[in-house]
Amino acid sequence: MEKMRKFLSLLILILSTSCWVNAQEVEEVFQNSPILNEARVTVRNIYVHGNRITKNYMVVREVVMKKNESYSISEILSGLDKSKNNLMNTALFVSVNMYFNNWINDSVDIHAEVDERWYYFPIPYFKPMDRNIQVWAKDYGFSLKRVNFGMKFMGENISGRNDKLNIWLMDGFSRRLAIKYYNPFSDPKLRFGWAIDVNKNWNKEIFYKSANNKQLFLRVPNQYIKKELYFGTTLSYRKGSINRHYLRAGWHASSIADTIFKLNNQYLGDNIQSTSYPELQYTFQHLNINYFPYPTKGSLFIADFLRKGVNSKMNLSQLYFRYGRFVEFHKKYYFGVMADAHLKVPFKQPYINQYMLGYGDRYIRGLERYVVDGVAGGTLKGTIGKEFYSMKVNSGIKSKAYQTIPFKFYVKLYGDVGYVYSKDNVFQNQLNNKLLYSFGAGVDIVSIYDFVMRLEFTYNQFNKLGLYLHNYESRY
Repeated sequence: MEKMRKFLSLLILILSTSCWVNAQEVEEVFQNSPILNEARVTVRNIYVHGNRITKNYMVVREVVMKKNESYSISEILSGLDKSKNNLMNTALFVSVNMYFNNWINDSVDIHAEVDERWYYFPIPYFKPMDRNIQVWAKDYGFSLKRVNFGMKFMGENISGRNDKLNIWLMDGFSRRLAIKYYNPFSDPKLRFGWAIDVNKNWNKEIFYKSANNKQLFLRVPNQYIKKELYFGTTLSYRKGSINRHYLRAGWHASSIADTIFKLNNQYLGDNIQSTSYPELQYTFQHLNINYFPYPTKGSLFIADFLRKGVNSKMNLSQLYFRYGRFVEFHKKYYFGVMADAHLKVPFKQPYINQYMLGYGDRYIRGLERYVVDGVAGGTLKGTIGKEFYSMKVNSGIKSKAYQTIPFKFYVKLYGDVGYVYSKDNVFQNQLNNKLLYSFGAGVDIVSIYDFVMRLEFTYNQFNKLGLYLHNYESRY
């Protein structure tokens, strides 16, 4: 039975690869068509329609064709599609339509029609602090004591240059004050950007270690048992539409109460209750996909290096890589393969530096209720899906952009494998240092404002079938 489960999990990945090869051959034939490549036209003008706040030059920046330059018809057609993807991935617009007209004397006009999003959201905040809905429901019975509440102000595209201002005022499970401003295009050539980030956190409850691959929590109602302060700045560089560079420098300070120290004296480091240290992080992103929240075509590659500390009290060098490939084929089918790799050195690390699987979007489907901490590991995930239904719902809002709300529904099969190495607490955490795997089927719902809801029926290596629910939260 165990061999059969592993076979089914890996079979999906093999099938995905064969589909990718076939799709690549079809795309290559289209791109090499002599007729489409021989005829050339010049882009006379690029017009932008529908933008009220977004600057014209911010839209034109994402159009891959340039004014007064010559292109083949094949390049024009593929460029319109790529430009639409670029504009949708700015997260500034509800919809985008790209087209050309006025083909006169071997020259054309390019048009970008956009419907802008709402950019300001002063909204109440209510969110469980557990890693996912499954943990909150099954382990804590939807306890309201594990909820953060407050006000979150989200300002997008404040000056029309896709800049962002976020202010968080939280209380409840933990208290948080945070402000972040990011201006991605601050120079005349729209390549360099910068950000500032300040966070202050107080926690009455934290997880201080893991056992049986579950987080162990301690709560002290009338005392903040962990305090954190972070401030930093980020420089960004983006010459084109695909490759992005980020360099972040910051300072982090943490302290824990005596109660936590007695339960785990390796929480912050070797027998210390407080620490402060500098952080330096470089991130490279290659994002050549059609839609960030739910990619079905293209590729992505992320490389990240993080350095924490300058002495033995905090000494971490961390490498992280992620690669994804997505291909559309035959009547709205798609396949995707995603791989992650993580390495932290030296291998002896405080507990707060050992988070690996089970946090954020780094998990094996079907093992969402578990955490697997360690210093090295990776995952490989394969998915085959098909868009089987789409619809538009009348919202009743008298607005061109929001009069109807589109929904797309996908059905999928998938398989995951993973591995995490740890030299600590191996006997207490049985999922470490062994192959992890699962497979299943699900339905995904995709709509505007990066809405993605995933309903997944997953069979895991514990011979258990479960229903799991996920929503999209951007990491890019």
